Order: sequence, then structure tokens, then C-alpha cells
Amino acid sequence: MASRRSSWDIAPIDIQFGDLNHLNDVMKVMESAFPKAYGEAWNYHQCRSMLVMPSAKLLIALQQDIICGFVISRQAADEEELLMIAVSPERQCRGVGYLLLEHMLQAARNHCVSAVFLEMRTDNPAKNLYSKFGFHQIGLRKDYYTGPNMEKFDAVTYKAILTN
Repeated sequence: MASRRSSWDIAPIDIQFGDLNHLNDVMKVMESAFPKAYGEAWNYHQCRSMLVMPSAKLLIALQQDIICGFVISRQAADEEELLMIAVSPERQCRGVGYLLLEHMLQAARNHCVSAVFLEMRTDNPAKNLYSKFGFHQIGLRKDYYTGPNMEKFDAVTYKAILTN
């Protein structure tokens, strides 16, 4: 899709569409990026089941030919749902998530998507990233997630309107 040098790193980050051949490496990122305490990570079967759907898309971020992040989304009519975004812990806060989201939104525009939705835990710091791309809160599910020590967290639904 595109290669771009982020201002945070020397090696360029290449964003491209992925497929089932990348699933093992995607799972390594998944397992390292999501805290186990919340149970948000998907397992191999869940990812594979989603990625075989014709409406699903996988974007991968490669740095020096190693997958360091990914986005899984799916399109229905003129709407897209961002299902999962993850960046390897050692690559977080270095622009990888930004580039992935930027490319995902551009690909959505290219497919005539008018709105993108996502849901996340209220205390997820990624909300700062999403706000940079115009996502705004449209819903709240009380006590949706369970964290450490059975602590409850709300789920927030966000929406971004896309324009060409």
C-alpha cells in the first residue's frame, strides 16, 4: 500500500493489505499488545473466522519485514467497523498506530465508506489517537468489560464521518 518513514524511527514503516498467510505473525502482535486481564485479544480461530469473510480487511504494518502492527475491519454497505487495532509493545507510541489508522481510513474512503465505527474500553489511551481522526463518542455500554480484580469498565462507541 505505502511506505513511509515516521518521525519516530529511522527504518520506514510499510503499510499493506494482509491475508491469512500473515495470521501467525498477527497473532504474535495480538498476544503481546493486549493485556490478558481484560480478555480483549482474539484467538487464532476468531481471527481466521473473521478474515475469511469477504467484507473483512487486514492491514499490516511492517518494519524491516517484521509485522509490528495490524488493523482488522469489516465493511457493510457504506459503513466500516474497526474491529481490532494493535501494535507491538516495543513499537507503541512511535507512529505505527497512527499510520495504520490513517491507511485504514483512506482505504475505507476508496471503498465509498461514509462512516467508521469502533468500540473500546473507557480507559483505553487510544482514544487520543481516535480523536485526531475525527472520531466522537456516540454510545456507552455500562460495565461491559471486566478487568483485574473483577473491576468493571464501560465500553464507549465512537463514530467518524468520512469525506472524500
